[in-house]
Amino acid sequence: MRNWFSSLTGMSVLVMISVATPAMGQADFIVEYESGMVAASPRIAAPPKPKSQFTVNHYIELDRPLDFGEHFWDESYAQTNGARGTAQIVVDLEAEQLYVYRAGIEIARTKVTRGWEKYDTPTGVFPILEKDADHYSSTYNNAPMPYNLRLTWKGVAIHGADVDGVSATHGCIGVPLEFARKLFANVRKGDKVLVTRNWQRQVYR
Repeated sequence: MRNWFSSLTGMSVLVMISVATPAMGQADFIVEYESGMVAASPRIAAPPKPKSQFTVNHYIELDRPLDFGEHFWDESYAQTNGARGTAQIVVDLEAEQLYVYRAGIEIARTKVTRGWEKYDTPTGVFPILEKDADHYSSTYNNAPMPYNLRLTWKGVAIHGADVDGVSATHGCIGVPLEFARKLFANVRKGDKVLVTRNWQRQVYR
């Protein structure tokens, strides 16, 4: 089942964009990707909690959940609506997914690999402390950590990795390599990353 869409990292190739009849008054367009996965137009998310740093106004509904190793990145709706600014990153450790928003509009999503047990990935809001496209770990046998976004000085970062549903990290958040490259290009040092559990469960069921 985890091999359904091994080529999903190339899903930025657009096969069809068409106007569709709104479903339940929500859908405005449908995007069908080369892989066969379908993304409906963004829907309005539930109002965020007061003073939330990560306001979400729209999300993209896929025709099925992502599997490990899969991701999508589609900014067409955000561009159409004039969304600007750097990307906002939210990591849901429970769902093992990372979400990217621009001005509150979801533009990307991926499955992740994370730390477990004594190496569990910490939760909280973390600034991106460093960016290093060709980083190697000074702690774990010079392990490659491409497109590294450092979140803590104790070794927690978001970086490119094998995301297979079996592997684990020493606390880092691993994402598919192509996704890591795009993410790296869309954030700046100092941008905030929210690492949490059960993010927007009323939306991402």
